[in-house]
This record gives sequence, structure tokens and C-alpha cells, in this order.
Amino acid sequence: MMTVISQFSAMFLKPVTLPFVCASAQPWVIVLIAVGAILLVYLWFELSLGRVLFRYATKPPEGQEDTGSRSYVSEEAVAYFKTAQKVREGLLTGDEIELEIERDGLKLRGIYIPAFAESMGDHAFQNGCAIIVHGWRDVGGTRILDARPYLEAGISVFLPSLRAHKPSDGKRIDVGCKHYDDLFAWMDEIDKRLGENAPAWYVFDGLSMGAATVLTATGDDRFPENVVAVIADCGFTSLVEQGKWLTRGMNLILRGPAIFFAKIIFYFVMGYKLHDPTALSAVARATVPIFIIHGSDDKFVPTWMSEKLIEACSSELKEYWVVEGAQHACSAFVAGSEYPRRKLLFIEKAMSWRKTQA
Repeated sequence: MMTVISQFSAMFLKPVTLPFVCASAQPWVIVLIAVGAILLVYLWFELSLGRVLFRYATKPPEGQEDTGSRSYVSEEAVAYFKTAQKVREGLLTGDEIELEIERDGLKLRGIYIPAFAESMGDHAFQNGCAIIVHGWRDVGGTRILDARPYLEAGISVFLPSLRAHKPSDGKRIDVGCKHYDDLFAWMDEIDKRLGENAPAWYVFDGLSMGAATVLTATGDDRFPENVVAVIADCGFTSLVEQGKWLTRGMNLILRGPAIFFAKIIFYFVMGYKLHDPTALSAVARATVPIFIIHGSDDKFVPTWMSEKLIEACSSELKEYWVVEGAQHACSAFVAGSEYPRRKLLFIEKAMSWRKTQA
């Protein structure tokens, strides 16, 4: 019996000699294995970093106090944006219409505010509507601050909540503007709900990510003919360029692969494609009048992006305005009454230009 156990032990319990731990292994083999292990750890770290960048870009705001891309501006500017709630209470008097559409299984919501009755006699802007598109992670209707000048000029206003911005549904923000055509669907819904009282013409007015969204829409073959002008304040050229800008402080060895993996995650999770349109590629095909605005002190979306956009823009009527001293999304705050005045003046120019093209 002991002999059998001894034989069994000798057969199955003898020490195993592994090539990679063998003392006689060639040095180059050990180096190769070490390099491979380091490379795997590096790739895993970069993949994790890319996932962090993806989550940072697409994470919806929490609660109603998130100021999104304006979170780092001066206290004075933040206080200015906090007045939005008071303005909202003053404008939403009961005449507004809450609208809802469903796209891709998500319920999207927005508010339509009719122009002030006393302003409806202004024939220059009669029967128009400005679709005012908010920025990244903006909540609480902060863009309602830009609504009053339109309403006073006789232009109705529609304030959509983009995907993943309350009260609209969605788990991830569409940073890359893939679903810019939601704006086209909103126009159809407004026309349907208002019937004979529907606006005869529209203006797209976007801020930051909203600016990139409205600019990306301009290159689409389905771009509605009754959009007479597009106004874009501090929009970025593309998601990739914006990502590179925000991570510019990272070491290039870390940044390059991290952005590559973030793009891969965007492709698989968000359904993006390699040749999806960007704001930069779209304006090169645009025919609608475009007015681009940017603050000179913008550190979140650099002013050079707007310079690239206006240079690439193929519209016959286009204007560019740099607001000196303005940080990101703060041009209205810095420029004061000049801000809405110049926007309305451009719309008037666009409508006159449109008549010459008819």
C-alpha cells in the first residue's frame, strides 16, 4: 500500500518547472514577459481613464443647482445666472404650453412661450419663434434669461430640454450632438399643436453645447427651410477637439490613448460613427445665415474654435462677434443690452437677405 502511495506521489506531486520562472530562462524571455505585463497594465489603465472621460462628458446633472459648464466662472456671473428662476416665474404666467415628444423610446419635454401680446404688432418679427437651446448640464431653465428680449420683440420662444436634462428622459448627455435632429421634430410638434397659429419662421439660438448642436444641424439635408437664422454662442468645433482641449494638461502619453478609448466607448455605447457630422463639418455645407458669438476670455471652449467655425462657414450671410472680457457662456452677462440688440439685428438682416433670395 505504501509503495502505491509513493508511486502516486512521485507521479503527480513532483515539482512543476515553469519556463518563465526557470532560473535557466533566457534573459530576453524574462524582459519580454515583463514588458508585456507592463503594457497590459498600461492599456487597462488607459481604458479605465477613457471610461472616466466618457462618464464625465455624458453624466446627467444632479438636482436643479448644477451650473454645468459655467461652474468655474466668477461669483458675480454665477449670481447673474441664479436670477433665471425669478425671470422664469415672471414669464411663465399661464399662457405657456408644455410640449412633449417621444423619440427612441425617450420622452423629451419643452416649454413654448407665446410672444408678448403688446409686441405682436411689430411687423419685422411677427409670427416667428426662437428655439433656444441650452448648454452642457444646464438645468433649471437658465436660458430663459435670453427669452425675454425675443418675447418683447414679438418673437415666441421654445425652450427644449435636451436628452438627459430634466425634465426630459435619458441616461446620457448627447455631447456629440448626434441627435440634433430632435430640433426638427420639435418644430413639427409645435406646428402640429398650434395649427393655424403656428410660427411662420424659426430661429435656432444655441449656447455652448447647444451652439454646437444648432451648428451641426445646419449641414443636414433635412434642415428646415423656414429656419431663417442660426445664432451660436461659444460652441465647440467637435467633440474630439473639445475633449483634447479639456485634457490638454495631461501628459501626451496618457491623453492620446485615453481619448482613443473614450471614442471607442462613444461608438459602442452612444452609437456614434466615425464620419458623423460635427459643427465644423456641417457649417462648411450651410446655406442659412449664421451669427457666431464668443467670449474672449473663454477657457472652457477656446475662442479659436469659433474662429475655425466662421472661417469654414459657407453661408453667404455670416457674422462673428468676440465679446471682450467674457468667460464661457457669459457674453450676455458682459455685453448687457448690446447682446440681444445685435442678435435681433442679425435676424432682421437674415430676413431681408432671405427676401432677396426668393
